[in-house]
Amino acid sequence: MKKLLSVLLALAPFLLVHAQKAYVLPSPTDANSEMTLFIDMNQSEDGIQGNGLSGILDAFPDTTLYLWTWDPGSPAAGNGDWDNSADHQALTKVGPKLYSMTFVPTEYYGVDGPTLFARGISCLAKLKSGAALEGFAFEAKSEDMHVDIVPELCNGRICIFPELRERDDYLTLTYNNEKELQYEGLQGMGENECYIYLLGKVDLFTDYEYVPLSEVTSTPELKLSFIGEGKFRTTMIPEDLFASVLGEDETLSEIYFYIVRDGFTYPPGPPPYQVISFLDCE
Repeated sequence: MKKLLSVLLALAPFLLVHAQKAYVLPSPTDANSEMTLFIDMNQSEDGIQGNGLSGILDAFPDTTLYLWTWDPGSPAAGNGDWDNSADHQALTKVGPKLYSMTFVPTEYYGVDGPTLFARGISCLAKLKSGAALEGFAFEAKSEDMHVDIVPELCNGRICIFPELRERDDYLTLTYNNEKELQYEGLQGMGENECYIYLLGKVDLFTDYEYVPLSEVTSTPELKLSFIGEGKFRTTMIPEDLFASVLGEDETLSEIYFYIVRDGFTYPPGPPPYQVISFLDCE
């Protein structure tokens, strides 16, 4: 009995995931890596929202299903039309009434990680035409489904915490120099060599440098602290950091940044900006 109880407890998280109408794997999820969205039509209930897809699948189990999704945004390549779903939205059948699609969420939806984690995924499954099928009640679709996305702890070159943040939150940025593969001149940084260039964006046409690039390595607050194992870190309150340069009615919308090392120059072309975005809770 004790052994059986141990097995059931070990399987509980797995069974819980698979009792949901929609779920993603892996979870926690890296917003910039491949994940698989599953839709389990075995859990669907016809008639909740004018939906009748489950009964149609019972009669025609080999019918192709399509993903229709609207959060955290419409797919970058589009859903197609309700009466004619785009071919790239076809789901893969992986088991009896179980379907999946694999994609990189930030690329598929055209949103950043914080937006994905804040909004989650809202979707439904449907036939190519979502209209009612002759002989069946309701439309050829499932009910609306939602999946909350749990962020994976960062293990990349740049990690920003928290994943979801407002302008007045404490924000911690960690740079792992051991994962610096693109720029040879940034590799092997000493403990006192890591700085950050910051550009505060207000809107498409308005932005402010914290200091010009030529002054970054002489500005103490832009120096990242060495924390060991090739990692450097800084903590800031974005709103406070840029308070002295923002106009009275201006609000910080994003921060563009890149790593700086005294004596290193990036190759010609646009700077290799990365972006810190903020939740808009108004």
